[in-house]
Parts: sequence; C-alpha cells; structure tokens
Amino acid sequence: RMLELPIKDDIDIVLDDMTGAQFTQYIEKWNIKNGFQHVKFAVIQQNPEKSKHLETVTAMIGRYSVDFVNLRSETYSNDSRIPEMQFGTPLEDALRRDLTINS
Repeated sequence: RMLELPIKDDIDIVLDDMTGAQFTQYIEKWNIKNGFQHVKFAVIQQNPEKSKHLETVTAMIGRYSVDFVNLRSETYSNDSRIPEMQFGTPLEDALRRDLTINS
C-alpha cells in the first residue's frame, strides 16, 4: 500500500479490436442466452473538451469495479494538444503513456 491509501477493488480490461461498448453488448447477449444475471453497464462518453479522450464502459461486478477500454494509439496535429485516437497495438498503447503501473 503506497501512501497508506486504501486498496481499490478495480479491474481494467483492455480490448484490442473493439470498443468497451461493443464488447459489453456481447457479454449482455451471452448472459441472456445462458441464463446469467444481468449486469448493468454504464458508458462514460468521451469528452475532449474536458480531456476525456476515450469512451469507457464500467460495471460493478460483485465487489469489483470493472472498466472496459480499447488499446489505442494517438497522433497530434501541429495546432492542437488534443490527440486523434485510433485502435492501437499493445506496444503503441504502452508507448503513449507517461507511466504505466500494473501492466
């Protein structure tokens, strides 16, 4: 425990070829088909004006907060600090980060 802060029960799931919203639609269909409990997924929309550049889907599953996001790469134009995002590889996603923890 760093800084004596409580440990979060947090899981991040990273997808390589679809968005979190697309993936969670598959989960929901599978749950219905197989008689499993409905999971409530919440979509947190991207909002570049507030530096939120990636749509995220989140759910509480048991005691865990689970986030679903896609791997991405970023490119910048000369006149903006806001990146253009594309699907990326694990390497491209890692290289765009300033610091990666728990990878």
